[in-house]
Amino acid sequence: MKKVLVVLIIWCVNSVSFDLRAQNNGKNQIVNNQTKEVKIDKIEISKNWISRDFVIKKELLFEEGDTVTFGQIDASITNVWNIGNFSDVHYSIIQKPEGNTLELTAHDAVKFYPALAVDHSSKNDYQYVLGYGDGNFLGTNVGVNALWDKKPTGTSWVFNIAIPRQLLYKNMTAQFGFNKGEDTKVFLEREVNEENGKKHADYKTLMLAPYHKLSFNAIIGNPWHLDYEYKFTPNFSLSYSQHQVDHSLVENEDFTQGITVPEKEYTYLGIGISESVGIINIERHRKDGYRASASYNVNVGLMGTKSFHGFGLGAEYHKIFSKLIQFSARANTGLTTASDQYKFIMGPGDVLGLRYGELFGKKSYSAYAGSHFTWINNKWISVENAYFLNWGAADDSYSKLFTKVPTASIGTFIEFRLPIAPIVAFRLTFMYAGVGTEWFKFNM
Repeated sequence: MKKVLVVLIIWCVNSVSFDLRAQNNGKNQIVNNQTKEVKIDKIEISKNWISRDFVIKKELLFEEGDTVTFGQIDASITNVWNIGNFSDVHYSIIQKPEGNTLELTAHDAVKFYPALAVDHSSKNDYQYVLGYGDGNFLGTNVGVNALWDKKPTGTSWVFNIAIPRQLLYKNMTAQFGFNKGEDTKVFLEREVNEENGKKHADYKTLMLAPYHKLSFNAIIGNPWHLDYEYKFTPNFSLSYSQHQVDHSLVENEDFTQGITVPEKEYTYLGIGISESVGIINIERHRKDGYRASASYNVNVGLMGTKSFHGFGLGAEYHKIFSKLIQFSARANTGLTTASDQYKFIMGPGDVLGLRYGELFGKKSYSAYAGSHFTWINNKWISVENAYFLNWGAADDSYSKLFTKVPTASIGTFIEFRLPIAPIVAFRLTFMYAGVGTEWFKFNM
């Protein structure tokens, strides 16, 4: 007995790998040792909701009867987490008369929901969503949604369906989408003036293009976080879009103030290719790893519309230092050869605090760096707090783009989630991007 205690102490302190078995609720359980090999005679999956067993088993790096290391088992558990449908995942290996049994528990999160989303700062920066969504349709990991989407720039009806790799050949995924509604492309100029010792901002509209839109798209993909061997297996996309300019959508605007509204119909056939490398592992809301991606697309003009090209580069990096602290960073840049109304238009999605259309140009970039603190993290509730710096710029020339002073915001947010039902989330963000910018954002 004394020898056993000594061995246990050494194992706890120095993480020495050896074959250890302990009693657990009357079961003879084999304890995790990364380099130790074990034969898996049987796999039993328990869950409390809807996910199909084959979806989970597709992420395991072994099958019944295989001999594997505990490191491979842990990597498989990470893969199951990366599906994104579970609030908790854990396992144990039990010695039973029929052999070693891997008991894997994956607690399903509630992924079907009546969509009700609010993202609000002011009348110039908001998004309201109503509809239905399901991130795990019939337990097959298929994603579907049908939404009504309202923004300051217009209203859209959206339908999407995403078919995961578990239902397709090897690592292939497929997505199909439809979007119909109204939108407005706008260029804004923020002018900061001082009066009686107080600064205030006025926004001037430089370009306004309101239009009806109709689009269809299809994507055949190879998910970057599942391409473990980093093979060149790019994503391909095909889309059809039609934009019909309609002045009546902004009939209250004063068109005598130098506002230009293109009077055309734009119809495109879009063909794109993209590739990425890197793995970002996910456990509830937390992320760890990196991804780098590149994309090219050509929009072939139909019925007299001029064709244009687009290029993009992006990267993100996440590092979990402890159960409390995570660092996150991301950067994106792109260029287009399109005419003015189809330049890159940046807004709060690129730099928090900006209004849509405040930054625009044929070349653009944005970046984010933040320290994230997770105060509570279990399957019932998670609380995250972050402090960030967010910046970006746009111009028609790269030489000017990277020499001009970027527009930046600094801020903090606190977010509450129910991992068992990740559709329930509340985020409160405070940011400052300069005089006259948005300072408050509420997401639900």
